[in-house]
Amino acid sequence: MPVIRPREHQPLPGDPLLLARERVPAPAADEHREPWKLLIVDDEEDVHLVTRIVLRDFTFEGAPVELVSAYSGVAARRELRRNPDIAVILLDVVMEREDAGLQLVRHIRQEQGNRKVRIILRTGQPGQAPEQEVVAQYDINDYRSKTELTAARLCTSVTSALRSWRDLCAVEQGREGLQRVIRAQGAFFRWQSREDFATGVLDALVHLAMPDSSSISGLVACRDGGDYAVVAGRGKFAGQEGGPLAAAVGQRTLRMAREAMVRTHSLFYNNSWVGCCRGEGGEEMLLHLCSGLKRRPLPQDLIRIYMSGVDMAYRNAHLSMEIIESQKEMIHTLSEVVETRSRETAHHVLRVGEMAGLLGELAGLDRDEVSLLRLAAPMHDVGKVGIPDAVLNKPGRLTDDEYRIMQRHTSIGHAILAKSGRRIMQAAATIALQHHERWDGTGYPRRLAGENIHLLGRITALVDVFDALISPRVYRKACPLDEVVGVVRAGRGRHFDPRLVDLFLANLKRFREVVALHPDTDQSQATRVATA
Repeated sequence: MPVIRPREHQPLPGDPLLLARERVPAPAADEHREPWKLLIVDDEEDVHLVTRIVLRDFTFEGAPVELVSAYSGVAARRELRRNPDIAVILLDVVMEREDAGLQLVRHIRQEQGNRKVRIILRTGQPGQAPEQEVVAQYDINDYRSKTELTAARLCTSVTSALRSWRDLCAVEQGREGLQRVIRAQGAFFRWQSREDFATGVLDALVHLAMPDSSSISGLVACRDGGDYAVVAGRGKFAGQEGGPLAAAVGQRTLRMAREAMVRTHSLFYNNSWVGCCRGEGGEEMLLHLCSGLKRRPLPQDLIRIYMSGVDMAYRNAHLSMEIIESQKEMIHTLSEVVETRSRETAHHVLRVGEMAGLLGELAGLDRDEVSLLRLAAPMHDVGKVGIPDAVLNKPGRLTDDEYRIMQRHTSIGHAILAKSGRRIMQAAATIALQHHERWDGTGYPRRLAGENIHLLGRITALVDVFDALISPRVYRKACPLDEVVGVVRAGRGRHFDPRLVDLFLANLKRFREVVALHPDTDQSQATRVATA
């Protein structure tokens, strides 16, 4: 049956509910609050009409009721499937069968497993369902004879049932929320950057606050000495990343943010929340959530519990991320030392790492794999430390013997890097060994072909050649962009993986931006590439 909202009806003469109705002023309903759903299950039309009249102005916690009608046990099952958020059922016993109401109770509790919905049994034939027997055998929450159920008593019963349903929902949400807190806190130390940490915390908070609703919005803003900048946004704050906090939120939220930073704790106001964290180095992270549902307030206790872990993790994360950043810097510095020895361009390894990460992302690698590739790719030529200077820096063409010596840098690099059991070093070892293999099997050192070459090696091979050609070398000037693109296109299916070439050329502008962003000392080359 469709959901029917209360309508005006004339009182039915002699109806006990109306005859005994007390005139009690009803509080005004808040039109913005979601209504509580009640299901009336009875085969008598008059009962439905009278119930609607009595509950027409009824409110609980500022919200009205929405009444759903079913005239049989079968129809009631259908309505329960359509409306899983029904809070209270006003149930008759005798309908299409003498025990139709009791069978419905058994179906709800045992087959559906719904222990939350509150069931008020209303019967006009108490002899068919004796109170003591029914209460003992069936999980009902109230038992009333229709003759004794005055308007005031009906409102009292519904109020009590809604309060009980609300509390049961709160208990269930609290239990599920604690489970989500435990799961979310387990991710703290998997995030590898400040941005990852901030975004991960925001996503966890949004899910923690309201996992089944799109009405929650939130943002994270960070600062390190300057003004707050939005790092991540969800809901109505999506798309605000990179902008100032003041442009994303209102004055009230800004006042809450200032107070939260002074007091260094969480602040709740209506359905808004602001929290903050401060790292060991003085950097600050501010978090904000707001909900559009007035009847579902933010779970304050769960947020406080989760944020206690976030605050501790943020201080530790700063130290961990300092170590990670130091490791990245060391990798780039050592790799550039190798390149400088071979008189390559100063930022070649940095550009190769960034472009490899970009191409890996385009190729469908997940976030962790992209981060791994971005760190491992700069070490592709580390084996050049074992190549004599006379060969490494020879300005002219190499002899066959010299070329064979040069080829050893792949095996030397692999031998150096593979000694470590760390994942990043193992990836770097694979790249060092395979970045001179060719798609058609004519490369070195093992003449691997096609997908027998590891994807990380195929990616690095392409971006390494691109950057090498677009940058000046000791034995030649930088090649014009159109010539470089021609070489890449000609190598499709021969030197390079065809799919990677297609992705590269389709996103050529983004790769040129990487070159422009990390220029060598001579700015003219990067400028020419960016503007070509």
